Amino acid sequence: MNKGERDLLKRHIVEACVKGANSKGYGDAVGVLRGTLFLSSEPMSMDQLVEETGYSKSTVSFNMSLLENLGLARRVVTPGDKRYHYVAVTEHNSMKKAMLANVKNEVQLILTALDMTEKDLMASKSGSEALIDRISNIRHFYKQTDRLLELVSRYTTDELIELLESECG
Repeated sequence: MNKGERDLLKRHIVEACVKGANSKGYGDAVGVLRGTLFLSSEPMSMDQLVEETGYSKSTVSFNMSLLENLGLARRVVTPGDKRYHYVAVTEHNSMKKAMLANVKNEVQLILTALDMTEKDLMASKSGSEALIDRISNIRHFYKQTDRLLELVSRYTTDELIELLESECG
């Protein structure tokens, strides 16, 4: 199969990955690389990713680091080859863990910012009750979200589906 045929076959998954990346503020390269890895039957080297996507080596390197940090790709060592190779993380519990960690991180950042803002308002003695109430309401939502994430993280994906389906009838 030549590159043109591979590109045609992978267009839907790559487009979906690009849209997903863009919706989170990441560039197209994140989606293209993730989609390329999804459909690769073997780990891909940096050079293979450069050749397959047409991106520069620095663009591929930067975005692969980002995908690794997001828990969506993993670096692997191929015996007899000193170069790093990459694979998409596709095991559902690993993907769930990475996604939950990313959301949990954002929740913690917001909770910390709310605490600091409230502290500053109290210290300035010019904080309006309405703003303090608003911060309290927002904090409640984020604490509930944090609790939900903690509960979800305790179960595998299959266990969660079974639990929710049994409760929903």
